[in-house]
Amino acid sequence: MRIHTTLIALASFGVAASANAEGPDFEKEIWPFVKNSCVKCHQPEHKDERGRSRRPKGDLVITNKEAFLKGGEDGAVIVAGKPEESPFLDRTKLPLDHDDHMPPEGKADQWTDAQKELFAAWVKAGADFGAWTRDAEVDIQGE
Repeated sequence: MRIHTTLIALASFGVAASANAEGPDFEKEIWPFVKNSCVKCHQPEHKDERGRSRRPKGDLVITNKEAFLKGGEDGAVIVAGKPEESPFLDRTKLPLDHDDHMPPEGKADQWTDAQKELFAAWVKAGADFGAWTRDAEVDIQGE
């Protein structure tokens, strides 16, 4: 009986470990804070409330998977499996007064250390977007 209990415990641990190996859920855990802090400047070209044309900063659009993976004027911003080589994360870690720090101070909520760690874990696990392909609320072209 004792061996049977041990095998069940080990099997349960294996399931839990494999679930964690998948990394954080992009749509539920990552996208909410990324959307809150980054979408205002990194959405498709559109007209603002005054009718002025607005282009995405750095030509980086993050409101859909394809554009997010494509990156911006400096190339890819996420390197799956390599958070230390992912500029999207690196820029959140720069000093607030650095010209390349994101989001710019006073423009949006800064990421917490926990959010940076969660994003790094997501990238390290392969930057899997799961079923998320776009945020229809903000992935609107030309409006």
